[in-house]
Amino acid sequence: MNRMNHVAALGLGLAAVLFPATSGTGQQPKTAQPGQPLNITVTTAGSAPDVTIALGTRSGKVTPIRSGRTHTGGGNIDVQQPSLDTLVVTLSGAAVAYGGPCGPATASQAFEVVQQFEVSFDKPSVKAAKMTVEGRLIGFLRSHKLGTAEACASATVTGGAGPGLALAMGPHTVAGAESVSINDKEGPVGAVVAARKFSLSQSFKVAASMPKSVLPCKAPSAEFAPDPALDPLWISATEPFHGANKKDLGFQVIIRVTPEAVPEADKTNGKADGR
Repeated sequence: MNRMNHVAALGLGLAAVLFPATSGTGQQPKTAQPGQPLNITVTTAGSAPDVTIALGTRSGKVTPIRSGRTHTGGGNIDVQQPSLDTLVVTLSGAAVAYGGPCGPATASQAFEVVQQFEVSFDKPSVKAAKMTVEGRLIGFLRSHKLGTAEACASATVTGGAGPGLALAMGPHTVAGAESVSINDKEGPVGAVVAARKFSLSQSFKVAASMPKSVLPCKAPSAEFAPDPALDPLWISATEPFHGANKKDLGFQVIIRVTPEAVPEADKTNGKADGR
């Protein structure tokens, strides 16, 4: 019986090979015919930029300083290259201080980052590049009845013959029940540079302080980091920025490089600005 089943299965397999199934219209399925050209679609990646940034060594640290009843959160250093000609460095952190009957309180986070990078020309025709630096600072400062909160940020790019490119944002300070939402933008500042190594130095500080208090009072805070850096228990349920979008909080610096035409006088002398 098993032998008969095996023979029947073998016959069905041969029939499937010799007489392929047809579609509902009675037509044979289409197959490639010998000698017909084969159409191949090739998708090429986007061309690389003529000027690129290559990351080098980096030294980055965040130092929290806390005294009394305090809270710090975040403390992130995020370095990204969304494209070969762009560098983005984002620093984010938060600090809260609550002065109670036992004494005052202070809290801060200090960021220091040094990122080395090299600008390269990937085409012989490119003799110089335009480097631009811009920054943005987004966050919240709350002081309530007692205490103060503050934030300050700066960045400098050095490596060329000139003084470098610099940004300064703040200091911003609140006190006496003030609350401020900050959305600052600086730049872009730019300069024509040669292919060489550069250094980005970036500093950022958030701080809050509150004196000794016998009566209950909400704590001052400096919030420059996305959720959940700042625990909601540290801020008032009726706080002025309830429901605010916090995904972009922090201090961000963006560096871009693009090809720059060299003036005829510099071409003659074989020089480009910054060399």
